[in-house]
Amino acid sequence: MGKTIVCPCHDVTVEDIRATYAAGYTHPETLKRATAAFMGPCQGKHCAGAVMALLRELTGEPAGETAGEPVTRRPTARPPLRPVALGLLAAAAEAGPETRPETGAETGGTGAAGATTGGA
Repeated sequence: MGKTIVCPCHDVTVEDIRATYAAGYTHPETLKRATAAFMGPCQGKHCAGAVMALLRELTGEPAGETAGEPVTRRPTARPPLRPVALGLLAAAAEAGPETRPETGAETGGTGAAGATTGGA
């Protein structure tokens, strides 16, 4: 029998998720760190449904909410939430801080341009 891949970005299989869960990684955040599911270029867009369904199956947790308590949530996606053309980031770095769009870098934030250029 073939392996069922649930995270195509990192080739994580159903067997990997089951083994990781059995090893004690029962929360989506720890499962993410142990298997790299949710961490590919798609940031979980392709695998979140399958991985979370498998995790709910393993925990016996129903889909949806029970008694007003939220079910286990998938790990949060990290920026960028949408694709960003590298040319836009490069242009922002070359333009300098006075012409760059507000990123929060000038006030100590971690905007996209600030993170890419080191805040300079």
